[in-house]
Amino acid sequence: MLRILVLCVSLVLFPGPTIFASDCPLQLGDSVLITSIGQNLDALIIKTIFDEMKVKADFQPVAPSKVLAEYEQIIVSPGISYKGIAAAGMTVQDEINRARVLAEAAHKHPSQVILMYLGGFLQGDAKSQELIEILAPRADVIIVYKDCGGPIDYFRRVSEERSIPIFTIENLGGLSEELSCIFSQ
Repeated sequence: MLRILVLCVSLVLFPGPTIFASDCPLQLGDSVLITSIGQNLDALIIKTIFDEMKVKADFQPVAPSKVLAEYEQIIVSPGISYKGIAAAGMTVQDEINRARVLAEAAHKHPSQVILMYLGGFLQGDAKSQELIEILAPRADVIIVYKDCGGPIDYFRRVSEERSIPIFTIENLGGLSEELSCIFSQ
């Protein structure tokens, strides 16, 4: 919780530099969905950062697969938060099943799937790793925090095997600045 508070305060106190769209490798479309798989807070952090960046995006923490067709891009944040799952009235198995359904549905739609992993939950959790293994092979882009632990090697391997771009975030305190260098709208 302290990490989230520090992140939010740093976003307000230290705005990022001006970045031009031509400097950014990913172009965001007009319809972007942010969702969490595992009910971690990272998706909410991403939404907060996008709001700061004036990037229009919808946030649905429990987005059903039927809404994927409505979006050009889906930003998915995988990772189990047992408190978040309990608060949502779900089970871990519900989220694993939803991950499978979303991964399959995303494969059938032309939506770009961007997996963003900040690691703001229990690290090394086997169920979080299961979510990652369901979603990463279906992602079109991976964005990962450099100190996220063991999953970073898995993300790099998936990126190499599938020839998909991977971006590394160096500093969560400067997340707005770093995402401004990745995304343009």
